[in-house]
Amino acid sequence: MTLLLPDENVPGLQVRHDNKWITVKPVPNAFIINIGDQIQVLTNANYKSVEHRVMVNSSKERVSLALFYNPRGDVLIKPVEELVTEEKPALYSPMTFDEYRVYIRTKGLSGKSQVESLKSLK
Repeated sequence: MTLLLPDENVPGLQVRHDNKWITVKPVPNAFIINIGDQIQVLTNANYKSVEHRVMVNSSKERVSLALFYNPRGDVLIKPVEELVTEEKPALYSPMTFDEYRVYIRTKGLSGKSQVESLKSLK
């Protein structure tokens, strides 16, 4: 999950929608919350991650600070049991965080197809 307090004077975040890059217009005094692939897996796709990128503005400065926190490598990543039903079975097989990291590094960057390809591992 990414929390972003955007600079309303220097937009830069873009999301992919219908195979087009759309610039996210900042709302004054509001955070943007980007849900990552692991949260998509944990919520059994009730919440979806979004393909995104950040564009450089050549005429105005913007400061970005990224901090990352990861679980231990042996932590199991899988849909939360309360979100798995007969009507909506688990879309993703359990895997440890280390297995997930190896998988995405082996597969390489591939936008939304990366998290969607996890479904084929069932």
